[in-house]
Formats: sequence, structure tokens, C-alpha cells
Amino acid sequence: MSDCRVWVLPGMGADSRIFKSFRFPWNATYLEWIEPLQNESLSAYADRLLDRYPIQENDLLFGYSFGGIVAQDWASRNKVQRVVLLNSLHHEARLRPLYRNLAATGVLNWAPEGSIIRMIKFIARLNSQPSRTLDLMLETMEQFECQYYRWVIKAVLKWQRPTPLAPVDTILGELDPVFTIQKPSTDRFWILEGATHLSFSSHSTQISNLLKEKVDPVLV
Repeated sequence: MSDCRVWVLPGMGADSRIFKSFRFPWNATYLEWIEPLQNESLSAYADRLLDRYPIQENDLLFGYSFGGIVAQDWASRNKVQRVVLLNSLHHEARLRPLYRNLAATGVLNWAPEGSIIRMIKFIARLNSQPSRTLDLMLETMEQFECQYYRWVIKAVLKWQRPTPLAPVDTILGELDPVFTIQKPSTDRFWILEGATHLSFSSHSTQISNLLKEKVDPVLV
């Protein structure tokens, strides 16, 4: 077992509480989101968030959903051993047409605050069974105002998709309504059968085993 550290980024608006039943095969440090600055780019935000931590070149970044996007962006300028994505968007993959259409209409600039949060919660519930984990994730998302979510969505839509300096492993749920299944050209890729966007809860044992059996052996 590698003695590296994994730095864990949660999903948009969530915090480390969503991983309370999840077990990593390495020492883990859970990061929490900070408020974005006005007109801040995703790259600037990633640097401001992650530059505060003593992340070493032999460490891993593990990003769930939006956390995976931030991890890849930061890893395009800073060396780590590997980036692992869970239910996230690989830098080579395309967004669903729904999100691209949102960008084209400009709806994010004028939509009422409540409607944006309701849309996010609606998407989070798609294909997911009611559960305490889902309730907890939606509860943690209440910590931020609507302006934060407006910024996140815009930042993802404008993401320049720089290529990380490290290999990127992707784990994606078969029934994830947020990100589509698109196999990267060279990086490794696994599909969790029957998993939705909340795979960290429903398939936690399978993910832990995958990290232990597939990711850990390639680490130094």
C-alpha cells in the first residue's frame, strides 16, 4: 500500500460530511470549499483554494463532481502523482447538451435565485432513490447562497480544460444524469453498473476496492 496522501474535494456546494461512510486506502485530507471572488476564473479559484495546502508531488487528488474539475485544473499547473475523478467531467469529455444550451441562452444571468437552486436539486435527485445521504448532500448545499452556484455553473461552462500533468483515472456511474459516459483517449476509465451521481454512497465498497486494486498498485 502506498504511503502517499490523497486530497479530497467534494461536489459543488457540499462538504466532507458526504464522505463520512467512505474509506480511502490512503491517508486522506478532506478539503472544504471557499467563496469565489467576483469574476474569478476557475483556475484562479483552484489556485487560491489548493495553494494553501502542502500537496506533494507523490500525492493524489481525488475529486467528486465539481471537485474533479477543480482538481484537474490545478493539476495542469502543479505536479501530483495522479488525479482520480468520481462522477466528474474528464478534461477531454463534452458536457451534456442541456448545459451547453444553458450557456447559449444566457439564462444564468437573469434567472431568479430560487430557480437555480431548485434546478440543481432536481438534477441531483434524478435516478437517485430517496436516502439519508441524498438528504445530507442537499442539506450541506444550503451553506452557500445562490450566487455561489451561479458562479460554479458559469465557471464550468467556461472551463478551458487544460491537460493535467499527471494521469487521470475516471470512475463514473452508469446512470449518472449529470455527466455522460465518454471514454478518454488514453487515461483509465471504469463504469459503476447501476450507480447514479451518488455513487460514493451506493457503491462505496466497490469504489474503495477499485482504488485499492486498480489505483494503488500503480502508485510509487
